[in-house]
Amino acid sequence: MGNSMILLTDDLLLDYARCHRRAHLHHWGDRHHRAPEKDFVLKLRREHQQQIQTVLAGQRVTTPEYSPQDWSAGAVATETLMAAGVEQIHRGILRWTEPLEELPQPEGLELVGRPTLLVKQPGVSRFGDWCYQPVNIKLGKRPKSEYKLVAMFQGLMLTHIQGATPPDPQLILREGSTHRVDSGYWWGKMLAAVTDCVRALRDTEAPEVFISRQRCSLCPWYDHCHGVAVATQHLSLVPGVTPGRYASLQGLGVTSLAQLAALEPQQVEPEIEPAIARHLQRQAQAIVEDRPLPLGTAQPLPQPLAPIELYFDLEAEPDQDVDFLFGVFCVNHDKQTETFHGFFAEHPRDEPFIWQQFLALLHRYPTAPIFHFSPYEVETVKRLSQRYRMSQYPMRSLLPRFIDVHAWLMQVAVLPVENYSLKSVAKWLGFAWRDQGLSGDQTVCLYNQWLETADQEALAMILRYNEDDCRATHQLRMWLHDWSLRGETNFANILDRVQKTALS
Repeated sequence: MGNSMILLTDDLLLDYARCHRRAHLHHWGDRHHRAPEKDFVLKLRREHQQQIQTVLAGQRVTTPEYSPQDWSAGAVATETLMAAGVEQIHRGILRWTEPLEELPQPEGLELVGRPTLLVKQPGVSRFGDWCYQPVNIKLGKRPKSEYKLVAMFQGLMLTHIQGATPPDPQLILREGSTHRVDSGYWWGKMLAAVTDCVRALRDTEAPEVFISRQRCSLCPWYDHCHGVAVATQHLSLVPGVTPGRYASLQGLGVTSLAQLAALEPQQVEPEIEPAIARHLQRQAQAIVEDRPLPLGTAQPLPQPLAPIELYFDLEAEPDQDVDFLFGVFCVNHDKQTETFHGFFAEHPRDEPFIWQQFLALLHRYPTAPIFHFSPYEVETVKRLSQRYRMSQYPMRSLLPRFIDVHAWLMQVAVLPVENYSLKSVAKWLGFAWRDQGLSGDQTVCLYNQWLETADQEALAMILRYNEDDCRATHQLRMWLHDWSLRGETNFANILDRVQKTALS
């Protein structure tokens, strides 16, 4: 156990609520293992600051003066403003270093909170006939549990600093909605979370790694944790192994890939359903044997290549509600040619024009199948067809042509991959994106960069990335075609089901 001073900030508690290991690495980890913040994270941080400025515009707020990271001076300056009874304190510092009866905390613990606002409310405190309430402005669209834990953590410090329990904290979210945090419900949960967090931070050994693609993707410690998971062949690398299923497998003594690969479904009933257990077993088997495994037992009926095939991928900026790039990779098997078409919105208002250009291209090849990866592309086509009703190209003849290659893959094969994202599957196939490390999130940053500066290199990178997504989808489709020719599954029946899904 470690004996160093523990600085528990509300940011660290937020990290702990999301991932115990991440909080521990922030405190104990080797900084050389920490990657720089991703561009998308920096973008979100800028948007958060803009959100705060928008909410506070026209309001009278007072900001305490202190040097960055000087929590002691910041706390003194904040309490001075509280004693003076100012109406709203922006960027105030709450700090507490004395033992708290609510916490079984050890010595050497410093608590620091940084609410967006401290708002003066009627009441009785050591400052006078007023007290302060924490208000946090958050970029999220819903009042997440971790936001509430942090708000209550700030309320804990406020209770002791002002000598009075504050009114229920408030959250102001992205859409401007305000949510009250029920102190009666969240107080005990916050104390339990803080106690567990302090106990974990006192231990020099990091919590067990668990890789979750969505949760971990933006974490600066991802590469380090992923390396640990790979070195230990951790079961979280098996697609479908959720934290709950992992706990069930551990309880049954299944702790290695080899054990999972040899698992019989009835061994894990009723903790895990037999169909799910069978899927996990096959997935682990594919990884252990490093080969694809077939799904289904139907006789093969190969799906022939069409004379012309289209591969479609799009890029979007959700915050501006714009789909700014429609990419189509046209493969002519008869003429042995390949052509990429990128319809790019130089400004968000150009979306209807590139939508029409995109539809015109599809209409030019009225019988060509349109391959894409994931349901998002078809959902977008349906949505934009409603938004821009001026289209001369009827959706009823267009939608049956869309084929989701991801859905196709998931019904015919189990691959030796960590997840079934396009990046992971295409990498296994040997495909490489020209701009290594670029992601869909980063293309959003590049688009905003384009809007601000008209940077031609940013535009070129967006187009290359989109084209490579289309080409990766094409390579997967060709692999699936070869897979069907080897007689692994009834491809035609699978394809029929995938096409019908686009119409629903």
